Amino acid sequence: MQTLRKIFALGVAATVLSLGAVPTFAAETSLRLTHLFRVESDAGQAAQTFADEVKARSNGRIEITVYPASQLGDWTETHGLLMQGAIDIGLQPLTTNFDRSLAIAWFPYIAPTYEEAKVAYSRGGFASDIVDELMQKQGLRLLGVFGDGMGGAGFTKQVSNPATPGEDKKLRIRVWPGGTTHRVLMEKMGFQVATVPWAELYTGMQTGVVDGQIGGSSEMTLTNFKDITKTWVQYNDHLELAWFVMNAQRLQSLPEEDQKLLLDVAQEISSKRFDEVQAADERQLQALEAAGATVVRLTPEELQQMAAFTREHVWPLIAEELGDEVMGKLRKGLQLD
Repeated sequence: MQTLRKIFALGVAATVLSLGAVPTFAAETSLRLTHLFRVESDAGQAAQTFADEVKARSNGRIEITVYPASQLGDWTETHGLLMQGAIDIGLQPLTTNFDRSLAIAWFPYIAPTYEEAKVAYSRGGFASDIVDELMQKQGLRLLGVFGDGMGGAGFTKQVSNPATPGEDKKLRIRVWPGGTTHRVLMEKMGFQVATVPWAELYTGMQTGVVDGQIGGSSEMTLTNFKDITKTWVQYNDHLELAWFVMNAQRLQSLPEEDQKLLLDVAQEISSKRFDEVQAADERQLQALEAAGATVVRLTPEELQQMAAFTREHVWPLIAEELGDEVMGKLRKGLQLD
């Protein structure tokens, strides 16, 4: 309710401010887009580009107001507001609060290379189709996806044999609360695992409660843990994704040409990002190195070995996170059966 009041308050404030503004022609369609990223981040800029392109190509008929940095609530909360139609569009991770199968968004080693990720998550790709189907059950439609960066793990210490599964690393790594997929993955990799809330993670790493963290990209680590990260292992365990999702009823209420425009622009941004994300990741890795961290880049052969190990030894233990139907579609998409 507080978030809804915040939304309404923002609307009232905008109305009051507009009374003193220079008269302009009102847009035929006004939409609100929420995201959790900093304005200057790659994803934050993508959200604004989406709004600007839609406005330009519609000759001002469609106006999208962007609310960055979780202004309308954290991403788990705004997911529900998108389902309700209180917010129109989101660029954000997907929560499993309403459907555990959405763990497919970070299921480990679906696509360990950038090329494989582009095939899987582009429109018409098997992973994209699975997510779109799950979204429709929640009253949402998938417009596109923004590849924020390949996942890895950051540590306050050196890591011995990081690409050797099963060998005791003698390190304790944090996974997020509810992160069953990566808890099992990292245990099989030879790490001790602890669950630590995000708000306590920096202090936990700083004081030695845990020695590292997994679940995000190098950009996330650079932003939040640069000064305490001594080693970064580029595991490519998942592609950190932000999904362009829209309330289905709101989308269907628009003329067909406007529906197509929103989809086209989101897809163009998605495609462009897939071509850029590897270089963007490399810039972040170099920035970590410049800050004094040791960056471990796994070779293509090591990545494929990690993927094969995970699919054989980890997936059977976490398959219930997706359920039989979604797991079957995933295996079929990867031609594993």
